[in-house]
Amino acid sequence: MSINLRWVVHHLPRWLLLAVVVTAVLGSFEGIINGLVLGQFPTLVGATSTRLFRYLGAAVLLYVGTYTFLYLSQVLIVVATKHLNVALKQTLLTVSFQQGEKPSSGLNHLTNDAAKIEQNYFSALASLLTAIASTVLSTVFVLAVNPVMGLVFIAFSALTMVPMIFGQKGIGRLGALWSQANDRTVQSASDWLTGRRELRQYAVEQPFFRRVTAALTRSENALQKQNIRQWTVQYSSWLLVVLTLVGPWTVGFYLMSHGGFGITISVLLTLTLTADHVVGGVRQVMDVWGQLASTAALRRLPAAPQPFIAPTSTPAATPALHLDSVALNYGDHAVLAPTTLTVPYGTKMLLTGPSGIGKTSCLNLLAGWQKPTQGTVALADAPVAPTQVTYIPQDPWLFTGTVRDNLTLTAAYPDQTLRAALTAVGLNAELGPDPLAREIHPDADDLSGGQKQRLVIARALLRQRPVILLDEITAGLDDRNAHAIRTLIYQLPQTVIESAHHTDPALAQEFHFQTYALQNQQLVPAPNF
Repeated sequence: MSINLRWVVHHLPRWLLLAVVVTAVLGSFEGIINGLVLGQFPTLVGATSTRLFRYLGAAVLLYVGTYTFLYLSQVLIVVATKHLNVALKQTLLTVSFQQGEKPSSGLNHLTNDAAKIEQNYFSALASLLTAIASTVLSTVFVLAVNPVMGLVFIAFSALTMVPMIFGQKGIGRLGALWSQANDRTVQSASDWLTGRRELRQYAVEQPFFRRVTAALTRSENALQKQNIRQWTVQYSSWLLVVLTLVGPWTVGFYLMSHGGFGITISVLLTLTLTADHVVGGVRQVMDVWGQLASTAALRRLPAAPQPFIAPTSTPAATPALHLDSVALNYGDHAVLAPTTLTVPYGTKMLLTGPSGIGKTSCLNLLAGWQKPTQGTVALADAPVAPTQVTYIPQDPWLFTGTVRDNLTLTAAYPDQTLRAALTAVGLNAELGPDPLAREIHPDADDLSGGQKQRLVIARALLRQRPVILLDEITAGLDDRNAHAIRTLIYQLPQTVIESAHHTDPALAQEFHFQTYALQNQQLVPAPNF
């Protein structure tokens, strides 16, 4: 999808759009007023005081009225820009989330791309509206004053469009190159900031920072090229502006000397003052055109936002998990050969194999996060969906907020239920006298790694889904807590499938785990504990 004029119109309230257009038109009479008011100067020679003061009064009213509408239009444009910025950032965040982009790329879209679209597209569209209104009104007035000379002025004004017509593709191409370079810069800067400990302990800060600097330089070079190209096109338009002024005067002087078409100094003055707004309007349109072109690549999104996932119906009380000829490839690399397997409800399964062989990919298949290359993964005879199973990853995700916020994720749960979940993972007593209201800041390390993991497990226990998938969840826990958490999960009636390097053989034997090893792209039954 594209962020274009249709998108802008769709996301603005109709009353606001109409008000912006009306006030922009009524605030665009300055060129006509200049022609009417200043063009009358030659006729005021020898005028009476009464006529002079009437002239001044009328001029003041016309200018004040025009500038009042111009002010109102700018205020309304600020309001409209706010509406568009909110909609734009919602769209960028939603698309980035649904496309699974890296956080650094999503944040780059939210900050740098959104700021450039606001400045060079939303603001440019507002300037374009004002410029078009001024140009059209001034053109109509110029033609009404003297059709022949009006056409001469307009014809010369049209010349200023030539540079942008031929330069817009180049500006758009350079804008796309800048966007790509800026993505790499943000990623490189993110690597620099998140790798602080590693870079410092290995004393490679300076050489690694040269890598960051190189990415930053490439990004700024791309932006420099785009800006220079834009100003080069603008300079060409400025040179043609000289011709748009001198050319009509030459024609006008010639017609005056031959007494044709009623051309007088007063007419030329009126046309020049008003036609200056025709030329200025066209020049502004060309400038805005360049800004619009510079954002073309940024405004092309990989997809349109999709409706958010709605809660799916709860599967049967004891649903089986079934793999029917399921295979998974990443390009030419096979992770899982066609596999057919039924996992009855309540099964406890351990998935083993060396690192990098694809155990996490298999869990993603079972969770519905990864689509198989062929075959289907079904839960209760329907394609499995992420909203029907619980997947607990190795790296816990928490956010700044209270413990209650991190448990509920905005869903409604009684405090008693939340406290029971905390108690089950041994956190209710550890997090203070009022654990649900405790503020946590994941980046501040105010929780240990084990506490973070247990909080995520408590969040999962609240949902009581029929399948629980565990991916190295005890990696950050000591032996005592790992044993306690495994005991808690293993004794649940749900299906439990765990991928782990470090296991608890005694517990696995106690809860009758079935063991499968992933080797040679096959799920092979392995000896149980």
